[in-house]
Amino acid sequence: MQSAGWTTTITAHQVHDELLAFSESKEPRSIAEIRVILMLYCQLAEAGGVYETLKNLMGVFTLQPYLLWPFKDLVRVKKGPKRIIGPNANATFRDLATQAKAIGLSGLAKSFEEAFRDDIRNGISHADYVIWNDGLRLRKRNGGFAELLPFEEVNEALARGIGFFSVLREATDAAVKSFNPPREIVGKFSANPPMEWTVSYDPGRGSFSISGSSPGPVTTPEYERQAAINSRLGGKALSAFVVDANEHSRALEEHINLRGFEPNVVDVGVENINNLKREADELDLWDHRADAQAPSDFLLLSPWGLRWIERPQDFDDLLPRPLAEIEIA
Repeated sequence: MQSAGWTTTITAHQVHDELLAFSESKEPRSIAEIRVILMLYCQLAEAGGVYETLKNLMGVFTLQPYLLWPFKDLVRVKKGPKRIIGPNANATFRDLATQAKAIGLSGLAKSFEEAFRDDIRNGISHADYVIWNDGLRLRKRNGGFAELLPFEEVNEALARGIGFFSVLREATDAAVKSFNPPREIVGKFSANPPMEWTVSYDPGRGSFSISGSSPGPVTTPEYERQAAINSRLGGKALSAFVVDANEHSRALEEHINLRGFEPNVVDVGVENINNLKREADELDLWDHRADAQAPSDFLLLSPWGLRWIERPQDFDDLLPRPLAEIEIA
C-alpha cells in the first residue's frame, strides 16, 4: 500500500506544464535554458506510467485483463547486484505502435511512432550532443553518421511531443470526469467474472474510484450484447463484411484506411450477409446511434455494433468528434 504522492503521473503532468511554459515564452533562450527544455522533453518521453494506460486500453480489443505492469515483458533484470531495468521510451513506443497496428489502428500506430524522436532522446539522455549556434548537433559517437538538426526541426519535435501528451491528458481527463455523477457498470474487472461495479469521480476531492460488492457473477442484456460484439470483432477495432468484393467496396476500404484504420475484411456472399443480418436482429447487434439504413454490400462492425456503409461519409459519421485536434506546422 502507498500513501498519496507516489504516482509518477504527478511528475509527468508537472513536466508537461513546465515544458509548455518554456515553449510559450517569447524571450531569447540561453544554452542552459535550451538544455533544460531538451531534458524535460526526454522526461516526457519516458513517462511510462502514463503510457501504461494506452497499453491496457488497447488490450481490451483482444479481451486481455488489466495488467498492473503492462510493459513487464520489456523489463530486463540484471544480476549481482540484482537490478530491475524498465524499458526506455524507444522500446515503450515501439511496443505501443506494434500493438496498435495489430488491432487495426494504423493511424494511432503512426502517432506513437512520431510522438517523440528517438535520435533527440538518445542524444540528450546519453550526453551525446552539442548545442551550437546552428542547431542541435547529434554526434552519435557510438556509431552512425553525425547529424545536425536546425532549431526549427527541434522546435517541431518539441511541439509534437507536447501536443501528443496534451491530447492524451485531455482525453484521460474527459473520461475520468464523465463518471460524475457515478455510473453503475456490469463488466469484468481484470480476470474476474462479470459483476456490478460503481465507477465515480468526485470533483471536490479530485478522486476517481471503482467499487463493488457483488456476491457473485452478474450479467445484463447490455453486457451480453457487448460481449457478443466483442467476440465478433476478432481482436480488431473494426471488422467489415463485404458482399463479393468490387470497386465500390474497395473504395470504401481505401477511405477507411486513409482515416487510420485497417479493419478485418471478410468477403462473404449474399446468403452469409443475410444470415449475419438475421443474427444481428435476434441479438440486437446493430449500432443504436445510427438511423435505420438501407442494406448495402458493406456491413461494418465496430465496438458500437453493426452499421451499413454506402458512402465514405457513412463511415465518418461512425466516429465521435475528437476532443482536441493539433496540427504541427
